[in-house]
Amino acid sequence: MASTPGGGGGGDGEVDRKPVIKPGVHLTLKVQDTAGRTLERTVRRTEKLQGLMDAYYATVPDVTRGTGRFLYDGGRLAGWQTPAELEMEDGDEIDFFTELLGGGRADVVADAAELPVPA
Repeated sequence: MASTPGGGGGGDGEVDRKPVIKPGVHLTLKVQDTAGRTLERTVRRTEKLQGLMDAYYATVPDVTRGTGRFLYDGGRLAGWQTPAELEMEDGDEIDFFTELLGGGRADVVADAAELPVPA
């Protein structure tokens, strides 16, 4: 008697629930930050990168959502972009940089205010 898919006929009753990763449809991307932490995820080429960004924030507890930049090939990534439109390949790396807030030192700004203005 042949078993039918999802019909539960025969076998040991266990179903392999691993996702099927198809070459050309899926690719593995790596997010690496300046602290050396990495996150590797397999995504669809047509999937928005926001999911990968959210996964990074979820796995790195000391980084607050929205406090950094994701960069690929020298450009800033947006969550609505997909690996396909960026022509990403399997194994490509995305860099995460925490944004630095603030300006110059207060004593430097005060000293600059005392400089003579050129005529």
